[in-house]
Amino acid sequence: MFTTQELMEAVASYQPIAPATYRGWGYGIKGFEDKPVDEVDKRFVNLRRSQLNRCGYKQSYVRTLLGYCGTIWQIAHEQMEIVNSNPWRGSLKGLKRGKKKYPYLPFRYYEQCGLTEHPLFMGLWYHGFRVSELACILPEDIILDHPYPHFSIIDNETRGIKNEPSRREVPIHSKYIKFLDKFPFSKNHRAGDYFSRYMKRRCGHSAHGIRHNIATRMRRAGIEYSIAASIIGHTPAGMTAEYGHILLEDKAYQLQQLN
Repeated sequence: MFTTQELMEAVASYQPIAPATYRGWGYGIKGFEDKPVDEVDKRFVNLRRSQLNRCGYKQSYVRTLLGYCGTIWQIAHEQMEIVNSNPWRGSLKGLKRGKKKYPYLPFRYYEQCGLTEHPLFMGLWYHGFRVSELACILPEDIILDHPYPHFSIIDNETRGIKNEPSRREVPIHSKYIKFLDKFPFSKNHRAGDYFSRYMKRRCGHSAHGIRHNIATRMRRAGIEYSIAASIIGHTPAGMTAEYGHILLEDKAYQLQQLN
C-alpha cells in the first residue's frame, strides 16, 4: 500500500502541477509522510486538524494545509481511482479564509523604494504577472518577431503554470521594451520567491501586491473586464465570459492604455 509520500508523488506525476503547488503539498503532509494511506481515515484527519490548531497556526494556514491534503486525495480518488475515499472532505468547515489586504500605492512610492529600474518589478507593474511566471521566463518565451510582441506564458523547464487560464499570451507594454535587454533570466525555480522577498524588504509588501495594484489601475484605465482577466491570467465570471475569443491584438491595444 502507498505511503502518503508515495501517494503525493503518484498524483504529482499524473498531471502537470506548478513547483509552488508541489512544495505546498509537501508542507501539507509534513509529519506523516511515511504513514500508510489506508491509515489516513476520518479519525486521523480530525486529529491532524486539532494538532495544527494546537500549534497556534492561524485558521487560514490550517485551512491551507488541510486543503493541500484534500486535493491530493481528491485527485487520487476521483480521477486516478487508487484510493477508496477522500477522508479530508469536509475538514475545512468552520475555518476562516485568510484574505491579505494590499495597499494601493502610486508609482512614485516604488520610485522612492528604488524599484522602478528593476526589470522584474517593471514587468509586474505593466503586465500583472504572478512573480513566478515572470521570474522564470526564458528567452524563448519572449516573442518579438510578431506583429504584437508578447510573452508566451506556458510550462517550461523551470516552472509549471498554475492552471489553464494562466497559459496565455501577454502583450509587451511599449514602455517595457527597454527593460528586455537587461532581463535577469534564471533557471532557478525559486527566483520568484527571492525577488518577492527582496521587494518586501524594499517596499513593505510582497510582489503579489502588484497584481492587486494592476487590477485597480486597469479598472481606472477603462480596460474591458474580460480582457483584463485574460492579461493577468484569471477566469472572468459570468455567462458572456464563455463566448468568443480574446484576441492578442485587442489585449495589446488595451494594455497600452495602462500607465
